[in-house]
Amino acid sequence: MRWGRVSRPGWLLLMLVIGLGGSAGLHADARVIDVHAEVREESVFLDANLELSLGSEVIEALRNSIAVNLIVEAEIAEPREWLWDRRLLSDRRRLRLEYHALSRTWVVTDYHARETHTFSELVGAVESLSRVRAWRLGPWAPLADKPRLLGKLRVTLDVNKLPLPLRVPALFKDAWDLDSDWFLWGLSEVRR
Repeated sequence: MRWGRVSRPGWLLLMLVIGLGGSAGLHADARVIDVHAEVREESVFLDANLELSLGSEVIEALRNSIAVNLIVEAEIAEPREWLWDRRLLSDRRRLRLEYHALSRTWVVTDYHARETHTFSELVGAVESLSRVRAWRLGPWAPLADKPRLLGKLRVTLDVNKLPLPLRVPALFKDAWDLDSDWFLWGLSEVRR
């Protein structure tokens, strides 16, 4: 069999097939596993467990000193039959993951709690990002007399904090898909 020259459309097709096949299994993912809410000191506090899988492109960007910023959003709403749910409490928590090449450390910053934690391994940093603890969502008083309450929580990648050349790929590529669906739970167990 003789190998001949490959035409330009043939090269484009070959590159497309290699590009699609080569990216399988390398995508990022974010999910909310569970959320626990409780009332303490006349306030609603949340604990959440997330599952974060960083794709190879995200890890490569981190190793090149590009920070990844996540936003965790939480809402407590009163469900209504014919209208949209009425939002009673809501808050956002900003988290940042970055790599310091000089010290070879991974740094997780929680802007809401004003805390920074340093890790020697990426696994430890991602585990820290995956646990949200003692998040004060707001006062209990506006919720006390509501018969039904619905909690919502999700995590999203803050694309606007990325450098400009990475924003478009982050919006459209699975390798940067760190946006979870809304996790819904009933708040009947939060009653005092």
